[in-house]
Amino acid sequence: MDFTPKQISNFRFWIQGYPLFYEPIVAEYFRVMGYRVQKPVVVHKPDIQKTIDSIFDGHKKLGQDLNGEAIINHLRSRNRIQPDLYLEKDGRRYLAELKSWGGYRTGYFDLGTAQSEFVHAKENALRKNSFLLIDSLDGARIDGKILVVSARSPEHEQVLDLLTRNFNTSIQLLYLDEIFTTPQLAGTMEKYFAFLDAAVADLKQSLRGK
Repeated sequence: MDFTPKQISNFRFWIQGYPLFYEPIVAEYFRVMGYRVQKPVVVHKPDIQKTIDSIFDGHKKLGQDLNGEAIINHLRSRNRIQPDLYLEKDGRRYLAELKSWGGYRTGYFDLGTAQSEFVHAKENALRKNSFLLIDSLDGARIDGKILVVSARSPEHEQVLDLLTRNFNTSIQLLYLDEIFTTPQLAGTMEKYFAFLDAAVADLKQSLRGK
């Protein structure tokens, strides 16, 4: 059976974006880059309330593309927010979130995806993206956010400007397909490629009854 290049590309992004595959690789990437990595991490109600108060008082100004009232109401409903990683490096603290949309839009993080998943987010997306609004953890200042997504689009700079301007926070955008080519991760990558191979072999054996 023949598959089109687009079908193959989309399936590749779906595999690349499966959490059990990419999450441990990304955590190791941050370690080899000199970060202290903590997972999981929980932002509790007092820090959420600080963000609510800051937005309400006007100290934290959100971009005009965001629905500030909806965001405040959403934050008020939360008792905790759980970013994927808490990172420390050179005395600075970061919250990191790892996102992947599989084959959706072929996995490239372009303006359309950023707008639909972050800026014009509905309730479910607000739940996932609230970490961009948080400026403290256990009372200590958070210096920035790191968002890890599937693949770089030609609109990288516009996407970064859109998110930084609307959420009024320092943001780094990193990409899975670039992280995966980091030389220091060669051994880790081979380990998880072997994991994929073993899973496929097990699936074949099970379905073929051999």
